Amino acid sequence: MRTRLFLFLSLAGFLWSAEAANTPPPLKLLIPFESAWRGMLETLKDPKDTWILVREDRIKGALLTQYREYSSGTLTEDHIPKIGEKPKLGDAQWLSVEYQYEVEIQLVAAKETLVTVHTNIRAKKRDFLGKEETVKIDSNGSREAALLTKFGQLLFGEGFKLDRDKTGVRDFFEGDKPKYSDPNPP
Repeated sequence: MRTRLFLFLSLAGFLWSAEAANTPPPLKLLIPFESAWRGMLETLKDPKDTWILVREDRIKGALLTQYREYSSGTLTEDHIPKIGEKPKLGDAQWLSVEYQYEVEIQLVAAKETLVTVHTNIRAKKRDFLGKEETVKIDSNGSREAALLTKFGQLLFGEGFKLDRDKTGVRDFFEGDKPKYSDPNPP
């Protein structure tokens, strides 16, 4: 029994780390929580690319967007690899793929915040008998990186780029002043 439990936990840990390996690590910002929160809200509510929020919990630092279609029709099969790891299909065809963002903003210290973005991707497929099924797709990290880059450019300007450091956590702009600065500096 212990062996089975150990194997299950090992496999679960392996699967989690395999998916997490594709997801960008948390973005460590040396700005107050409020600045990060307002910046992410503005990023998601940008008039050129507005996301509908289905959950907005400031106390938990959690944002969840509604699903949005990424691709549908005959190009779906070619578009899935652009945002996720496409599973193999037997006798079926891809109909559509859509995704949503889960954003977590954590207060670390008075002027230190971690921003984590996860993308939930799902695709609809139809088998040769006409049965439709929704399949979870593992993210390749491209949508997360795109949102974090857009967020960083809003706060720090167009020169913002995501670069991984050796620890996997990104530190940015300790000396630069973000768009949403602390209203009550010490």
